[in-house]
Amino acid sequence: MEQIMKKKFVHFAVLFVVSALLTCACGTFASAAEDSSLLRVGLYYGDSALSTANLENSVGSGYRLGYFDSDLSFVQLGYTTETKISVLKTQNIYLASDLTYTTEATSNGAVGCYHLQLPDTYTDFDSCKEAADELSGGFPAWISGTYYVRVGAYTTNAEATAAQAALGLDSSVTWTSSYAVSVTKTGTTTILFQFDGGEDDSLGIEPGLDDSQKTKTWFKGYKYYGSFRYQRISGGNLTVVNIIDMEDYIKGILPYEMSSSWPLEALKAQAVCARSYALSNGTKHSKYNFDVCNSTDCQVYRGTNLSTDETDQAVDETEGLLALYGGQVCNTVYYSCNGGASESSENVWSTSYGYLKGVTDPYEADIASKVSQYNWTVTYTADELKTELNDAGYQCSTIVDFYVSKFTDTGNVYSITFLDSNGKTWTFSKQSARTFLGLRSQRYTIAGSGQSGGTYYVDQSGDTLSSLQGVYAIDGSGDTSALSGSSFYAITGSGTTAVDSGGSSSGSTAFTISGSGWGHNVGMSQWGAYAMANRGCTYDEILKFYYTGITIGTK
Repeated sequence: MEQIMKKKFVHFAVLFVVSALLTCACGTFASAAEDSSLLRVGLYYGDSALSTANLENSVGSGYRLGYFDSDLSFVQLGYTTETKISVLKTQNIYLASDLTYTTEATSNGAVGCYHLQLPDTYTDFDSCKEAADELSGGFPAWISGTYYVRVGAYTTNAEATAAQAALGLDSSVTWTSSYAVSVTKTGTTTILFQFDGGEDDSLGIEPGLDDSQKTKTWFKGYKYYGSFRYQRISGGNLTVVNIIDMEDYIKGILPYEMSSSWPLEALKAQAVCARSYALSNGTKHSKYNFDVCNSTDCQVYRGTNLSTDETDQAVDETEGLLALYGGQVCNTVYYSCNGGASESSENVWSTSYGYLKGVTDPYEADIASKVSQYNWTVTYTADELKTELNDAGYQCSTIVDFYVSKFTDTGNVYSITFLDSNGKTWTFSKQSARTFLGLRSQRYTIAGSGQSGGTYYVDQSGDTLSSLQGVYAIDGSGDTSALSGSSFYAITGSGTTAVDSGGSSSGSTAFTISGSGWGHNVGMSQWGAYAMANRGCTYDEILKFYYTGITIGTK
């Protein structure tokens, strides 16, 4: 989930007051799980798609090779007993000096994209592999539903033609489509299997030669349950997808989104959140043909490296359970901490959800001292604010005021306004009130602003105002002028308004933003869940506090 951090944070204590301590009426909650479904998790895609990708058995041995049909059922086409294999897109791929692969030409050997293809076809993998093993450099290839024996991997047509003549094989020079891949023994130029299913079918790999044990597989430094799919979308690099059982996926999220040392009930609440979020956001990456990604754009997923008995227990004890509202799975967004109150979704984004309503949060007071930068400040000068606005395309002169122009019912910021010396204003509302300046949360105040926190004297009466918002000066002719916090006003004997800037419009004027919390403030506070669990609250009580009107069940 989202975490925002930007420049110029100044560390000093900010008084944080939360009213009365609450206790939970802690009861039991009966669970019933439904069958888990398979999920497609994008590991590398788009700009991060790979030209080559390696796998290594961690638990289990060998691999089954094939593809996944439209129901995600695996169709096996072949196998290998190797423990370390690589998938390469079918262009010229070279061995680097450290025996990894590169698209840059080297003298260490190459897996070229030209081959010699023998004329015979085969109906099964074993007979094709047997024939291929009789030839030096031979390998089985499955091309659009048919098995062939191919020989060699040459970088040019001319090189392949010369080899054809030298070997004297009854063969033709061939290549694959831009959707094809080769499977090699890692660190070598030896092709074990070639797959070309065209645009419709992509190579799938099931770790293990059978299902007798639950496998774990190394990929890019992380161990994963489940299987892998390699798709060359529009003929590009490899989009790598982990196809995995939902519960195993949650086990790969939980220790990366919440510390495994936290109370079990907090971990269980996080498990239900993660499961519900995945199901409610399953079309987010449909253009890449997977359901959810592995980053903070969805949820952080890194396989089993950090899994513990406690995090696995939290998943097992909530197996299949979801947050539901009106019978539908909730979009259970969450964040680190809210600073004292969560926020309604319509006050941060554009859509109102009945279960994403802001609540005053008394529990975080328990943990404020435990969280780094729970209370935070950041200071901007008027010149720096001008630069921020100009860089964003807003042409302004010197900023003379910067203030919170609207708070929400729970005391979070709804909008901020900038005023320049020409009287022009720019207002940023909802999420942009946080993200425009990269602030840590939506909960803060601004000091140095004439519109908030100042003291203004009215005539000689002794009356004061804390804000000049909506205040006007009236001259002797009855004309009115709006006041800002950057100017001082006096009514002269001639009835005109005299303005003295007093230097307050200088670019060195400072505005200090003091806030608490970290995140967008919508949904569950993870640190709040920690605090509630420490007080003895159960995971369902935690969830029902942060998500208004939900039930916990299966779908």
